[in-house]
Order: sequence, then C-alpha cells, then structure tokens
Amino acid sequence: MDQDDEQLMAEINAQADRADRDRTEQMDLPALAGVLAAHFEHRSEEDILEQLKTVFRARGLFWRG
Repeated sequence: MDQDDEQLMAEINAQADRADRDRTEQMDLPALAGVLAAHFEHRSEEDILEQLKTVFRARGLFWRG
C-alpha cells in the first residue's frame, strides 16, 4: 500500500470513528466519497465509496445514500 492509500484509509477510518461516536446520525457515504475523491485523486469516487461501505459494514455502522 502506498502513502496515498494509507492516508486515504486513515481518513476513511477517522470518518468511521466519527460515525461510531454519534450513531444517531447516519453519514451520507456517496457525498463523503465525492469529497474524499477530490482530495485523493489516485482513486475513483466509486472505489472510495466501496471502501467506505466495507469499513462501515465491518464496524456495524449505518449510512445514507
């Protein structure tokens, strides 16, 4: 895994941590994927969305979108 992927995964995990702390609010993962894709141009928005869903599922978190 290269440095850009490590930074992306750190950001995805930070967002999952945030969602875990406030389970009353569901995050809009497609919107979040769009924001992250603008910052991490080495991955497509679709790839980022799939990784977000994978992490959120693994943690038992729910989302919108």
